[in-house]
Amino acid sequence: MRPASSIEAGAGTGKTTRVVRLLLQSLLATGTEPSRLLALTFTVRAANEMRDRLGTWLARLVAGEAVVELQGGLELFGDATSARARGLRALAELDRIEIGTIHSFAAHLLRQYPLEGGLSPAFEEDDGTRAAAIFRDLWPRWLDRRLADSAAVEFLQSLLGRIELVQLRRFAETLCEDGAPLALAEDRGRAEAWQGRLAAAAARAETLLRAHADETRVTALRAMRALEYMRRLFTAGEATAELARQVSLLAPPVPSVAGWTTEERETYRELRELARAAVDVDDRQMAALLAWLRPFVEQFRREYARRGHVSFQGLLVRGRGLLRDHPDIRERLKQRFRLIVVDEFQDTDPLQGEMLLYLAERPDACESDWRRIEVEPGKLVIVGDPKQSIYLFRGADLGAYREIVRRLPGDGEQLAVNYRARSELVAFVNAIGRRTIHEPEYVPLEPQRGGGGTVEMMLFRGLGAGEARESEAEAIGDWVSAGVAGGRFAAGDVALLLRALGEAHHYTGAFRRRGIDFAIEGEKHFYAAQEVLDVLNLLGAIADPTNELAVVGVLRSPLGAVRDRDLLHLRDAQALCPLDAARVPRGLPDVRRLYQAIAGLHARAWRVPVRELLAEVLERFPLAEIARATFRGDQAVANVEKLIDALAADGTTLAAALAEYRRRSGEREEEGEAPLADERLDAVRILSIHKAKGLEFPVVVIPDLHRGARDETEGPILREWLTDAVGFRCGRLRNRDRVAAEERYRRIRKEETRRLLYVALTRAKDRLLLTGGKQASDTLLGMIVTALREEGLAIDEEAEQTLPGDGFEVSVRLCDRVEPAWEPAAPLAAGPVPDYQAERAAWVEREAAARRLHTAPLLRRPSAESEPDLERTDRLEREDDETDALSVGSRCHDVLAETDLACPQRVECTGEAGTILRSFLASDAFRAIQTADEVHREVPFVITLDGEVWSGQIDVLYRRGDHWIVADYKSDRQERPERHRQQADVYKRAAQRALGLATAPEFRLVYLRTGRGVTL
Repeated sequence: MRPASSIEAGAGTGKTTRVVRLLLQSLLATGTEPSRLLALTFTVRAANEMRDRLGTWLARLVAGEAVVELQGGLELFGDATSARARGLRALAELDRIEIGTIHSFAAHLLRQYPLEGGLSPAFEEDDGTRAAAIFRDLWPRWLDRRLADSAAVEFLQSLLGRIELVQLRRFAETLCEDGAPLALAEDRGRAEAWQGRLAAAAARAETLLRAHADETRVTALRAMRALEYMRRLFTAGEATAELARQVSLLAPPVPSVAGWTTEERETYRELRELARAAVDVDDRQMAALLAWLRPFVEQFRREYARRGHVSFQGLLVRGRGLLRDHPDIRERLKQRFRLIVVDEFQDTDPLQGEMLLYLAERPDACESDWRRIEVEPGKLVIVGDPKQSIYLFRGADLGAYREIVRRLPGDGEQLAVNYRARSELVAFVNAIGRRTIHEPEYVPLEPQRGGGGTVEMMLFRGLGAGEARESEAEAIGDWVSAGVAGGRFAAGDVALLLRALGEAHHYTGAFRRRGIDFAIEGEKHFYAAQEVLDVLNLLGAIADPTNELAVVGVLRSPLGAVRDRDLLHLRDAQALCPLDAARVPRGLPDVRRLYQAIAGLHARAWRVPVRELLAEVLERFPLAEIARATFRGDQAVANVEKLIDALAADGTTLAAALAEYRRRSGEREEEGEAPLADERLDAVRILSIHKAKGLEFPVVVIPDLHRGARDETEGPILREWLTDAVGFRCGRLRNRDRVAAEERYRRIRKEETRRLLYVALTRAKDRLLLTGGKQASDTLLGMIVTALREEGLAIDEEAEQTLPGDGFEVSVRLCDRVEPAWEPAAPLAAGPVPDYQAERAAWVEREAAARRLHTAPLLRRPSAESEPDLERTDRLEREDDETDALSVGSRCHDVLAETDLACPQRVECTGEAGTILRSFLASDAFRAIQTADEVHREVPFVITLDGEVWSGQIDVLYRRGDHWIVADYKSDRQERPERHRQQADVYKRAAQRALGLATAPEFRLVYLRTGRGVTL
């Protein structure tokens, strides 16, 4: 019987069991040789679990045991005697079955055919560190050479309004990745579609303008001005120089105009988003930028390959190329593999999907375009759950999943029976899932276990996001403590699932205060853990006190706790070596003691065995205590102990042990953290929702459900697999395909958030606790509350309640602020009685000194005693109201700062400010400035005079011959020069010091209304 081509397996439906059964059927029923099976999955952990289960079940079946999970024993696979013989052979040749990740499979192919894949036979996989190092070496040198070319400088100058150099650097680094396109795709159809879209948008803007043509309100007029700008931009089809100068009209937030319908406001928002994207679209300039960077990218790729490196993405790019471009190799692999089973297919990216299509192609066919490939029936089986597709940031594409499933011959199979959760939890998940998941269509789960599951919610009222997070951490600590004390569950049954581990310290603190053990399962490798790096820095300083990098690492770690300012003092004192403890400034006694301890251990490092030295290090320094105090707690302590044990076994001296560590870390060997968070540990497990995918726990707590959506920024390159469109973005420059790609990614990310909630809810087996604060619509909590309301279960925000759903109940508890629960401290030993009067006097003096410092201004402004310092501001809404004196003066200063001195008649200014300026521009005072030999305007300065720091801005500094004049514009109606003598003194001294003059320059007040200059 031929297996189904695709299996959609919902959460907890025995997906791994189904995959193993497929492999067993092929091995035992059809007699497929183990070397002709290929099983691929998403993670190394999942691949290892698949291999272990396959081996275990093979052993049990061969022993004649009835395996309930597989619905019977050997009889399921035909003749029992033949099946047992085949099983014995399969068990002996288990290692010949290709079970692994798609990346490991691609690496295996390339090691078999390195030259065809364009690689050195001795290539090494690179996690990105080597690529970054090569880029850092090549980029500045290449850029310096290009900047010696005047044409290259001119091209860069044309981009400076849109692109900063740091953005250009990141764009170039992304282009260096294997497979990144280096040119725009020419597609007349997409270009015409873009122009059609702009034309339709122009028509929508015109309709909205006509509907409100009689508007007179200020807020509405601002929106109308922006709409008129959008209409002109859409009609022009690109941002001309004039339109680019007016882009600030799109900057204000979307106005909420009274009288506009909801549909009109949504239309305005959509048009504004399109306009903000369209103003940055310039395909010609993007194509020129790609051509300008192409020589560098090609140089980088040659150097990267010459050194024998390949990135993880490069494994897939070159593996796909090997199968696509070498028919003979593809044919050999097609003949070799009889069955290809792919698990967790919803997490694969399109490139991986292409590789699978090439491998599963019909015999004697050889298509180079994946779109024309016909798959051999029964050869490729993909297993996955599109409802659990949550890895967009790794390239997962639900569109690719659907397209490849559509191309597979044969029928699909649906697994919907949930063996994991109790019936109440399954019913709750179905109620939430059918109301929240829109893409793909929600397929309800069917419960297999009996009842007894519970769903609870704790909602925190009237608190901000941070306050709610702190309160829920305390409430969760109480809930876990009560559950453990009451015997309802053990601490090891509980999993706390977070959107991001960065907030874990709130919850670990609450657990620590209650004596609850916990373990954090992070994404880092052992070598990258902070506590490991801190210990290695300390040991590096002991081995070589002249290693300034290690010494600085110790000083900046919790062991040294040195501030950046003190680090600068140590550098200035040439005291960044523990052997120079005598040079440490007197104000840093803790550093001096730390140095002395390191120097003492350094003197012994060459005379004692490394194990003895490391034991002394642990005794002299509170490394374990510091690690335990971090939010990672016992996990950090376990990592420190693991590192010490490994170093003690690596060499006879500290230097030899550190050398061995450098070799391993330099090769970037994957190393798991110390095995603290295993299933046997009776501790609460804290992990991210992504990390929890594929796992299950008796009790699941999902906190922080009020967290808003993160403001995600897509990378410089977005690719549309089905259409071959590529969207490029560098700074504020992008091509037209980028706009459509970003809109699609926004929609995908919104749907992915809903699927993330589904993944979190389906991890629980018996109990589920949900907590959060404000119920905004774009949060996970808002989705849950809305779904319950649509199910007819409205939450009363004034009272606790139990919501009776269809097959489940939700117990809702309303909470206010929960204060941290501190355990009573142990009584202190008796000590000397303090002198309370002396202590009180000291505190009074400290408070008075602090008040003096607080009230004393850090910077004094010369014009502060006469009039406020006039700042240049953008005043879009002040054009009709210039009666305010400060507004008039500010506008006059703004215009004079930018006036072309050679053509003052071009100044355009209305109202009172215009009247003042027209009179001033005809005065002798202006002509004195206009005809000066050298003129500087808006000159900022900061200067220390008589122990005070002064900050200001000189309106005009000009020179006539050898005579310098400092001028300050005044728009006052009454001329009172005597009020500005202090300003004159500060300005003159600042200009004298800046210009290096022997005598102070002249200071002149220039009254704009009369055109009169007064010298002080």
